[in-house]
Amino acid sequence: MVTFTYGEELVLDRCLGILEERKSRFAPILRTQVSDLEQLAAIVDRAPSPRTDLYAHGDDRSIYSLTRKLCDQGVEHVVNLPTKAVLGHGFTVMKLHVFGFLSKLVKTEEPLAEVRGEVEMEYNDLLFTLMAEDLYTSLVSHEDVESLWVQKAAHELITMWDMRTSGYLETFALAIRELWQVRHAIVPILGTLLGTMELMRLSVMLPPVWLDFISDTAGSIAIVSALEEFIFDLSFEELTILRKKMEESHISLIDRNTAWLMLDKHEAAAVDANAALALYKSYMNRQQLAKRRTILSAEGPHKSLEEYFLIHLLSSEQHAPKFG
Repeated sequence: MVTFTYGEELVLDRCLGILEERKSRFAPILRTQVSDLEQLAAIVDRAPSPRTDLYAHGDDRSIYSLTRKLCDQGVEHVVNLPTKAVLGHGFTVMKLHVFGFLSKLVKTEEPLAEVRGEVEMEYNDLLFTLMAEDLYTSLVSHEDVESLWVQKAAHELITMWDMRTSGYLETFALAIRELWQVRHAIVPILGTLLGTMELMRLSVMLPPVWLDFISDTAGSIAIVSALEEFIFDLSFEELTILRKKMEESHISLIDRNTAWLMLDKHEAAAVDANAALALYKSYMNRQQLAKRRTILSAEGPHKSLEEYFLIHLLSSEQHAPKFG
């Protein structure tokens, strides 16, 4: 297992070089973190692959049998996870914290300012790796093992456990980043006759992969609701209350800022400067709300927009990863 990607190693070497040249007190701290990561990577590497059945003399399990186990038993609880999955997840989190530490240093240590962009990029990539792993985990639990997209999701999850990467990761991460940027660039209108989905379809800023997704899923009320949650940064329940208030006040159109004011909500004073981190926090919040609705059989989307979108990618040959 490679401890650092080529890009991560370049950034770390530059930061360490600058810090050691200036005899910074942070240099040995960073050195220790790097050393700890290398040791953990070696331990992860020695952990048995989830594809190997230790009780059957090391014979490989089939992807299908593994997929069936994941779908039937679920993977929400740590006791159901292979050792390599738990250690590998911890390794990614630990690496994220190292680059999080660097992201703070580049703001306070002036000589490191020149690598601020590279540090943020590596930090963001690690965030999306964690998001993808969480998405695959969520998608395969208690699903129909015969569904092709479920089998693909399970295959990608097992690959992440083994290799800490996924064939769909680059496409997914780029697409979600682009939609998050569009979300801030456009002015969404709630209540328009066109609707949120149609407005997004008409946006010239929307990447082709999202246009495909919207075209294929425009008839789904759940996906429209998930998209509205993503765009307005409000829950389905809050949007329901908002629509009622609009009706009572005879308001037909409303933008995001006015929507928040009508609900007596205020954007946090310290908004995350890192867009990827803000997106990750938004995703985790929306996913938890979706899970709660599923448990309660309540109205509203039972998956986050990211989950619906990843299912679309897994179901589409057009967006399948290319190998070779």
